[in-house]
Amino acid sequence: MQTIYFETLITGGGPNDVATIDSLDEELQCFSEKNNSDWKKFAPLDTGVGNCIFISTTIEDPCSLIYKIFEDIEKTKVQKTQFLLRMLPIAVTCKSTIPSILTVYTDLFAKHFCTEPTTFAIVFNHRYNNSVSRAKLIVELVSKVVSLGQHTVDLSGEAKITIIVEVLKSICCLSVVQDYGHFFKFNLHSVCGLPEKRTAESENGKNESSSSLKIKECEENDQINEKYKKQSETIKEILEN
Repeated sequence: MQTIYFETLITGGGPNDVATIDSLDEELQCFSEKNNSDWKKFAPLDTGVGNCIFISTTIEDPCSLIYKIFEDIEKTKVQKTQFLLRMLPIAVTCKSTIPSILTVYTDLFAKHFCTEPTTFAIVFNHRYNNSVSRAKLIVELVSKVVSLGQHTVDLSGEAKITIIVEVLKSICCLSVVQDYGHFFKFNLHSVCGLPEKRTAESENGKNESSSSLKIKECEENDQINEKYKKQSETIKEILEN
């Protein structure tokens, strides 16, 4: 069964997740009562992680569905969600261990990296789990991709293929996608042309001053640059060896 990963808009977790899931349950139940077979292909799941929701589906390729959604939003610039921030297509899930992840990606890489040389990047996120070593996993994944052809790492945000690793507690969500940078990391509001994110405080009218926002933005950029610097050094060592 395939899944689609959702990240809700308001940070902080808690009641927002429950309310959103309940709303989805009610709407899906309504469609089910109308014997709408198309909507029976989707079902919301509670991940147990704040601001993270899954929609399980029986469709074969959730990536194609997500691409169509973002292409439509990019074309129309119409906001169609109120509480969702990001939508990620997940090809497969497995246990959150490096051996399990590598086993699953062996099949996925064979599908995406056995043609002409391309550029790729790796996105790794983890929540409520510190057992998966980010550095070790990246080394293993890069080694597998490079062994399949003359593929090169691109950390500029313009990589043609992006390998997604989302670790949520004891489950790891995996996917290989295109246009990750083009669609602003699959951020619904950014593609629509709206601000990337709003905090719970700003929703309640407690907006931060512009100077504070600038300082926070600089700090976030420094953290991102440092993360990419470390990843570049790790990948460089792999390629040299």
